[in-house]
Amino acid sequence: MCRDIAKPSAALPPYGMLAVLWLVGWTLRVPILSAPPLATRMANSFDLGAAGIGALTMLPVIAVAFGAVPAAWIIGRFGVRAAIVGGLVVMVVASVARGQVPSTALLWGVSVVMGLGVAVFQTALPAATRIWTPTHTALGSAVYLNGMMLGELSGAGLTLPVVLPLAGGDWRFALVLWAAPILLIALLVLLVRVPKLSVHVGGSDDAPFLSARSSLPRANDGRVWQYGLLLGSSVVAFFVVNAYMGAILQARGEADALTGVLFAYNVMPLFASFAVVLVPKWIGFRQPVAVSALIAAIGLAGFIVFEGWVSWLSALAVGFAATIELILLVSLPPVIASGIAVTRLSAGMTLIGFGVAFVLSLLGGLLADRSGSAETALMPALCFMLLAFAALGRFARYPAYK
Repeated sequence: MCRDIAKPSAALPPYGMLAVLWLVGWTLRVPILSAPPLATRMANSFDLGAAGIGALTMLPVIAVAFGAVPAAWIIGRFGVRAAIVGGLVVMVVASVARGQVPSTALLWGVSVVMGLGVAVFQTALPAATRIWTPTHTALGSAVYLNGMMLGELSGAGLTLPVVLPLAGGDWRFALVLWAAPILLIALLVLLVRVPKLSVHVGGSDDAPFLSARSSLPRANDGRVWQYGLLLGSSVVAFFVVNAYMGAILQARGEADALTGVLFAYNVMPLFASFAVVLVPKWIGFRQPVAVSALIAAIGLAGFIVFEGWVSWLSALAVGFAATIELILLVSLPPVIASGIAVTRLSAGMTLIGFGVAFVLSLLGGLLADRSGSAETALMPALCFMLLAFAALGRFARYPAYK
């Protein structure tokens, strides 16, 4: 059954539900990535140091990783639609609260709550894709991830030139302005009517699944570990270059190129998402994952070894290929699984993948501090990426997951 749904369908794409998925995908990173442009203003208000500024972005991301498993239970208990709407509302309220809390401790607390809200509806989206676009599951996955990539650019790129001036220069009100369209999207999800299609997908749109316990990933599930480690390879590849590019280029005397290279690097995910939207049939097959993983590893090695324009192009290759690998893996659960198994697989992959990426990034920073070489920060990630090739598997097409 899973393979039949994964194949291209002769039916017309459900454009309305694809639009809803894209909008929800757009919200995934906007509140998280609107914080870095406002970081200096927030730091002045809360008397934060460099570590505190970094935590404004990192705490929600960590919460997304470790919130995936409880999010799976919530989805199993209350259903997909309720999880998405509830997660969106929690995320928005916590994001706005960052500008209203009176202390640094509460700032960290609401930042974690915001990440947990993101974890709930991010974990629900693969199941929503399976249920809302059952005849075009791969396309639905590619579309909402395209929305996420554009949301990343929106949060990072529109906050200072557009949203902050609309807020009269008040960073607190800027967070409120970002909340308004997200609340409207939550209302849309609550009210939209899912088309009744003839394809059975194992689970309803807004009713809870039969067992909340069955939604939890199992520690002895080899498939969860396999795909989770592959996901970790793609996440850490993209994250470490973003995190340490400034320090590396500065150490090489190339600080003047940082703004342009960093901007181009963060545009690569958008191009990658469009590539997968154009060829959604890549999802579910081993070869595209392997090729993108190989290009990302070669690109990261090139960024470490070379300098100048060769190094910059290598970094762009990492951004493009690692994002394609990430999209292919995040899109995998709704293509190879059905019902609550989609949520179980997605939650386990998220926990392992993002957890591994966080640990490796932290380890890289510690090694760089000890060695005095900025490039050393990338070595744990590169070693892991090479080891992760063993997790690609033997089958040309990833088998159905139950």
